[in-house]
Amino acid sequence: MADHVRSDDALLLFDDQQIEVQADVGLFLPDTGAWGGILRPIPERLADTIRNAEPVCLRMSSGQERPIRLLTVHADDTSVPFVGEGTAPF
Repeated sequence: MADHVRSDDALLLFDDQQIEVQADVGLFLPDTGAWGGILRPIPERLADTIRNAEPVCLRMSSGQERPIRLLTVHADDTSVPFVGEGTAPF
């Protein structure tokens, strides 16, 4: 995925909240369109809220918004991997 990663300022949207994050987003399998990446930093105080929120969406700086599924969120993590749903937002 490293050759196809884009870093972008983004908003993580959940439970009527939005937080600014840096999103490293790319295609996992270009032939299938599967995409995802890493979000950082995730504030420790919001880790539990984000883990239990549905839906969670990522809004890229271009304005494109897609639902995502967080893979892990631990209270001490500041980086969280995710898998995107739908078409890649780039």
